[in-house]
Parts: sequence; C-alpha cells; structure tokens
Amino acid sequence: MTGTIRLAIVSGLLHHTQGGPATVIHRQFRSLRSVLEVTVLGVASPQQQEEVRQLLPGSQLFAPAWPKRWFRGAGLTAALWRTLPDCDVVHAHMLWDHPVWAAWRVARALRKPLIITPHGSLMEPWRYQSWHKRLYRLLLLERMLRSTAFLHVLSQQEAEACRRAAVPTPIRVVPNGLEAEAFQHPGSAEAAVLRWPRLAGKRILLYLGRLWEEKGVGDLQTAWANLCHSECAADWHLVLAGPDYRGYQQHLLRQQALLGIQERVSLPGVVTGRALADLFALASGFVLPSHSEGLSSALLEAMAVGLPAVYTQGCHFPLLAHHAGGIEVPCGTLGLQAGLCRLLQMDDSGRRHMGHQAKQLAQRDFTMERVSAALCALYREALQPPVAAP
Repeated sequence: MTGTIRLAIVSGLLHHTQGGPATVIHRQFRSLRSVLEVTVLGVASPQQQEEVRQLLPGSQLFAPAWPKRWFRGAGLTAALWRTLPDCDVVHAHMLWDHPVWAAWRVARALRKPLIITPHGSLMEPWRYQSWHKRLYRLLLLERMLRSTAFLHVLSQQEAEACRRAAVPTPIRVVPNGLEAEAFQHPGSAEAAVLRWPRLAGKRILLYLGRLWEEKGVGDLQTAWANLCHSECAADWHLVLAGPDYRGYQQHLLRQQALLGIQERVSLPGVVTGRALADLFALASGFVLPSHSEGLSSALLEAMAVGLPAVYTQGCHFPLLAHHAGGIEVPCGTLGLQAGLCRLLQMDDSGRRHMGHQAKQLAQRDFTMERVSAALCALYREALQPPVAAP
C-alpha cells in the first residue's frame, strides 16, 4: 500500500482511571498520529469525556450503556459503520469487551484487517476459565479470533500464554513504550512533601496502579505489616497510589486497621501529571505485587526514573531481574516480604545502581519511537494481500 495508513483505534477503556490499557492507548495515539491518520472510537462516561478528548483530540466517545460490565457504548456500533469505511486498519484493545466484538463485526463486513491487543487477558488460565467467559469464547470469541489478522501481545511470555490457550490467530509481539519525557526526571521531592506532609522525612516505597485484589495489594499490605516491626523498615513509608476499583479501597482500609499499619501507609488516590512526577522523585523504591500483568506501564515508568523495584512473577517480566534492575519474587505475601526485605536492607548506592540498570533497560528497549515503528510495520503487514496456498 502507498500513502498514509488510516488507522482506527477502538476501546472501551480510555480514561486513565481504568488502568494500563488506557495509558497505552494515549501513548500510542500521540506517537502514531505523527506518521498515520489516527481516529479513536470508544466508551467514556459523560463526566470523563472532556478529559479524554483533551488527551485524544478528535475522538468519538459514547456513554456507557447496558450491560455496562461489557463496556458497551450507546451508539458506538453505528459510529463504526460510519467511520471504518474510510479506514485501512482497525486496532481494537482488550478482548472480552463489546467494542472489540463490534469492531470485529464491522471490520469483517467491510473486509478491513483487524488487530486485537488483549493486554494480558489470557496470561493465566484463571483469567478466562469463568463460566461466562468460556461461554463467550464458544459462542463469539473463537469466530472472532479465527478471522482476526493478528493478535498483538506485549511480550514473548504473553505470546506463549496465548498459544497455551489455543489461540488460532497469528501472534505478533510489540511491547509497551515510554515517551522521551518519561526519562527526564522533571519531578521535585520537595513539592511532593508540600503536597503530602505526612511523607516528610520518610523513605517512600511506591505502588502505582488500581487498588484491586488481582493487583496483589492485600498481599502487599500483609507483607508490609510483617516488615514494619523490623529495623530495615524503620524509616520507610508505603504509598499506594491509584484509583479505587469496585470499592476495594474500603477492604484495604479495614485490613490496615486490623494489621495496625494505618500510620505506615498512605492512599493518595489517583496521582497524575506533575504530582506523579513529584511522587516518583520522592520515592526510593517501587513495588508491583500483581497476580497477573501483560506488561505493566507503571513498572516501565518506575524504570524510566531509575527506581529499583520489587515485583512478582505474575508481572511476567523476568528481563528486568536478568538485567539487575529489579528483584523478582513469587506471588503472595512471603515472596513480597522476602523481596522487600532485601531491597530495604540495601544501602543507597546499591539501590541507585539497581535503578540505573532499570533505566538503561527502559531506554534501550521500551521507547515509543521503537514501539510506534514496530506498530506501523505491523499495520503494513496486515494490509498485505494474503499469500495463496501452494
């Protein structure tokens, strides 16, 4: 194909409070629109739409409609029928959501190549073994996957998980990436202390992500409570920054009370922009206790600012530990406790060296420049005519 590729991005997750997939879409949109014609169609509540449009100019947004847990948007399907005839490639994000199914229906009818990014939806069998997902796969998803051009996954580990799940779609690996400003240390530790005075004089261990059971935050609090009585954690404070998901924050607050760690943990809510840069500048370590990740945007951001990290095997990122930029531990309380104890007992120079190794890895392999070039190559591949069987 000659000329500029016209790309449609479709997703039910577009607001930053919905976690990593929305962040990934924002970064890809900003990077790709300099070389492609990009339009975004998706779902956002009326309260979120103005903010989403500022981040994704020109996007077509539709209010959530029943069933909301399917991330269905009122009017989205009709908009796809109007928009996709003028697009070359359709890129849908997530797997089980209505926007992906709607994009598949319209793209298939119009003979447009569809690429699906599942964002780790098939990383572990427990993520797709519930009765309603098994039924959905039997009735709809299997047909979708057989007529999708490519499944775009974020790592070789995710590709292997998809093959174990018997996915019939051709698989291509392109990781998440970071924009250049992520590496520039724009934050101020002093400004963070002014914003959150209780953090003054503390070493900060930072978690960034949704407050939700699958993220392992409950395991983290238990491990933290066990460490709070040890000398290595004497001047450390745990910060859990991120949106409350399905009311799970109340569970965490009750757990803190039972464990007696209310004074050793802070929950500042959603932190973005300059405030997040300041919090990164104040932090001395990062922790990601997740039970399952595709490729965590939060972990990449921590690497970019040179934070040493403790993270679980559920993050599926052994490369960071192999590069001496982090400590990989088994999922659960005991693994987290051992890894955090090791991080907290390191001297400052040891933590700085680990953070430096992490930043080097991020600069080498996880820039948006590399990612957008790989995505453009994937779109061009999807537009190639199929090779006739011999």
